[in-house]
Amino acid sequence: MKTPLWRSATLLLLFWIISLACSLLPWSASPTTEPDQPTEAATLTSEPVLEKAEPTGEPATPAEATASPAAEAATAGPYTLAVSDRYPFFEKKVAIAQSLTARAGQIWIGTVSGTIEEVDPQTGSFGKSLSLAPDSSGGMPMAYPIQKMVFEGDYLWVHAGFFEGPMPAPRLFAIDPATGEIVHEWDLNSPEWMQGYERGGEALDFGFGVSPGKIWIDSHIVDTQTFEVTKVDIPTIMTLYAYDGREWMWITAEIGGSCNDLVLINVNDPTSGWCEDEWPFFTNAADGDGLGNPMVLAGDKMWMADTGDDGSYVLEAYPADIEQAMEITGPLLSGPSPDSESAIKLFFAGDYVWVLDTIGDQMGYLFQVDPRTGETINSLDLVGDEGRAIGDLPMDIATEGDNLWVLTARQLLRIKLP
Repeated sequence: MKTPLWRSATLLLLFWIISLACSLLPWSASPTTEPDQPTEAATLTSEPVLEKAEPTGEPATPAEATASPAAEAATAGPYTLAVSDRYPFFEKKVAIAQSLTARAGQIWIGTVSGTIEEVDPQTGSFGKSLSLAPDSSGGMPMAYPIQKMVFEGDYLWVHAGFFEGPMPAPRLFAIDPATGEIVHEWDLNSPEWMQGYERGGEALDFGFGVSPGKIWIDSHIVDTQTFEVTKVDIPTIMTLYAYDGREWMWITAEIGGSCNDLVLINVNDPTSGWCEDEWPFFTNAADGDGLGNPMVLAGDKMWMADTGDDGSYVLEAYPADIEQAMEITGPLLSGPSPDSESAIKLFFAGDYVWVLDTIGDQMGYLFQVDPRTGETINSLDLVGDEGRAIGDLPMDIATEGDNLWVLTARQLLRIKLP
């Protein structure tokens, strides 16, 4: 059974409020007890924890990272999957994280309260900090989550806020990562943006898609060089995106079963779309049950997660070349998924597919999938029972250099790629 979108958003805000309250209690400050000794599966070097730069502009003084708790490997993989460094930041910043993006030499974290924070991947120290939230008049930090961030072209692109409800209007920002300057921003509820169309009622926090030179969001495409905005016919309810690396943007969404809940839009000519009543390569995924399915491009395959007709969770792989995919019956690979598609994020790095369980039965676990076979070859408990008890949910995942980075609500984790 799929989890409604409001569940993840509501849980996030609930944990944010609880964590803020807990931060005022003595026991919620930096731990004074000695941590459990790490096992070989979760060794840790003495890297510094995240620390915000001082207002004077001087670099932050690094402190030592905390020890990593023991990792639990559910399967015996070809090597030990382990967290090498943990950079806790909640007690230092009283901030709950939401989103993460990275490129060579740069990491940025987005928070629930509307700030984006630069992180040095070598030292784990905070650099620039920028608040994108509307002025809360000196009261409690408002809920204005940074839903999605990505580097594209010369800018860091940031989607913040909720599309629906009483919260401040959602916005899209183009930010110069070198200076922190907001180069351009769009009010996604303004008449200029809406252009008279009605948005889907459940389109509240699904971020955006990215293809070379384009940001895809809320039935619009933004040119990342000229900032020109083009209105296009893109689903907006429970929408998820994946660029095939060639010509098409794959979009899964709630569209009433039409197109088997999968639409392809040509990235070079967005007026050209592809819809099929039944996609021949599907068996389970995007089977018309009405919610967006997470996807990820891994080499020459597009991976998608779903719940089968029998209630089982599945991962399927199809040719990323849609012309080839239309010539086959059934997926290239199909295997079990660790959890429901509404509870996970899919990511590709280091020649492996990674499944991050954010709110499901395996919440807090990272799974490593061999894209050649679809077999889960490693798993790692990122937060432990203690983290789950305090709401330290996994939020996002990114890669930088030879490292896989996982963001939880309260800490940033480094995992060495194989």
